[in-house]
Parts: sequence; structure tokens; C-alpha cells
Amino acid sequence: MDDLLFIDGNKAYVGVEHGKKANVSPENAKKLADIAKQYGAYYEGVGTDVSALNALPKTAYKGSWDDLMQKNVEGYPPEFLYTLFTNVAVNKQDSALTAPNKTIFDAILLAQDKISALKGRNFNADTLKEFLQNASEKDVNLLNLANQPATKANVKQFLNTGENLMWSEDNESKKVSNARTLAERANAQRQKFLVNQPGGVFVVGSDHIRDLRKLTKPETFANPFYKDPFGAPDF
Repeated sequence: MDDLLFIDGNKAYVGVEHGKKANVSPENAKKLADIAKQYGAYYEGVGTDVSALNALPKTAYKGSWDDLMQKNVEGYPPEFLYTLFTNVAVNKQDSALTAPNKTIFDAILLAQDKISALKGRNFNADTLKEFLQNASEKDVNLLNLANQPATKANVKQFLNTGENLMWSEDNESKKVSNARTLAERANAQRQKFLVNQPGGVFVVGSDHIRDLRKLTKPETFANPFYKDPFGAPDF
């Protein structure tokens, strides 16, 4: 089986683990090329994973599916700031935020598109404050951390803390963190957009594939004898 590849009629979703190559067989590469020829191919975000998929030439891509998706989003919902704490090692948010003469909070406001999911659309201080407050826990106050000077050490601590809250699995309590809830709320809107498209090849983060399969084939996952080939746990 190809790594994290899901073809549903005229749509194909290729899951890429950020920073790594996608594994697509010659047979499925041809299927992707045929779909892309008719409907086009689209990358996630700013397209950092385009080079990971050798099955398609760069000329096949029409642009970012996130850019298309955000046309359906009104204003700037705070949950779309989830990218602040996503794939920090790959996206290098620290380089955009390190400014010792400013607070981390002010540095985030200045960074805008460099850390934002909704490109070309500015968020304000109230939106950022709401996001940080809603993503915090009783014992972790992200807003307080953001009010520290944006030194290299403070920024690293801030980003690591937020990323751990948002994406680390707590297997003992099974509790979903506030930060994770915000990220899932934003991603639910993104995934709904993807499954409603008439056709195309969509490069997505590998973590989206199982949810997309469940959204497009709910009857399969409802079968108690079905074994998920990806073996991923439910969120």
C-alpha cells in the first residue's frame, strides 16, 4: 500500500509527513497525474511539501487549497491561529518571533502571515488574546508567557509549551487539551472544504488522511469488523 494515499473518485488525498518524501507507486502516480490533468493539484498552506511528492510536476499545481478554503471563512476566527504552535521544527516560527526589544505578544502581531493560517488577512490583539486564553490550561497560562520579552530562550519555551499542549497525546487521562480543541475546530472546517470539492489532487498533512477517510466513507468505519489500515487512534 502507498503511504497515506486515499483516492475517492475524482479526488485524491496524498498525506505527507512534513519534511519527508511521499511514497507513491508508479501505478498510483499515473492515477494522480490523470486526476490532476483534469482537475488540477493543490498543496497545503504555502506549499512546503510540493517537493515531497515526486509523482506530479510543479506545473500541475494550481495553488494552495488553504487559500481557496479561507474564502469561506468570515473574519478571523481565533482557532485559525493554531498554526502558531504547529510543526515548529519545520515551520521555524521562532525565527519570525525572536525580537528581544519586544514582547512575544507584540512580535506575533507583527509576524502576521509568517505564523498565520489565513494568509493575507490580519488578526488583531483581541483575537490573539482570545486564542491564547482559550488555549491555556489551569496550570499553563500562554498569555502570561506571551507577555515576556521575545528573547530566543523565551520564544523557544513559549512555542514548545504551546505545541506540547496542542499536539502531545495524553494517553493516561485521554483528556483533549484546550489548544487541541481549537486546532481540531479549525481543521474540521478545512477538511469539510476538501471533501466537498468536485475533484483534484490535494496534498495534505499525514494526520488528515484518517479523518478524510472517515468523512467520505463513514459507513466503512461504522463496520465493527473494519480494521483501519493506518491504525491511528480516534481523536
